Amino acid sequence: MTRRCLALILLLLPLPALAQDGCDDLWFTRNLIMDRAGYCFGSTLGQSVFDNSDCLGKSVVLDPHSNRQVQEIRGLEQFHGCKVNTKRRQLTLNDTHLRRLLVDLPIRDEFESACLGWLGTPVPLYSGHSAGTARIGLIQPGDVIGYSHLPVGNWSYVTTHTSNWRVKSGGWYDRSAAPEQCRDFAG
Repeated sequence: MTRRCLALILLLLPLPALAQDGCDDLWFTRNLIMDRAGYCFGSTLGQSVFDNSDCLGKSVVLDPHSNRQVQEIRGLEQFHGCKVNTKRRQLTLNDTHLRRLLVDLPIRDEFESACLGWLGTPVPLYSGHSAGTARIGLIQPGDVIGYSHLPVGNWSYVTTHTSNWRVKSGGWYDRSAAPEQCRDFAG
């Protein structure tokens, strides 16, 4: 079989669907944007995850940036064939408490990687992709750092973990200010 024929076959194969936690992640980010705009959730999952006490209605107006993000996320959900069961009562994402602190919300990437054992000095994690936002976390020596969201310029949303993958902290990390120094990499 020629290389060209093999490449054509690979192009025609369907792409694998994003794992369920990836679809849950996209759903959470899209709906956190809607929640911040005052959307009133009707689904069991929406009402369980978000607080409707301060909602304004089902038709909310998004600012242009939020609207672009929602459209990008919907496109990714459609591309990956995401079908989140909104009749359940909870998501299994381990960083929603951190994500609620963010000014700039990250969008899930289909690829994941990790820095296995941070070798550098402590690095602050911020609520947005700017050092002018609030500091909400810290990368510390020895931490495992999880990457699973699209970067924005030199900034990446990361979560820090213990060696057994328990989330310690998270936030936006400026890779240009503190280049990666890892014992090993995964992904």
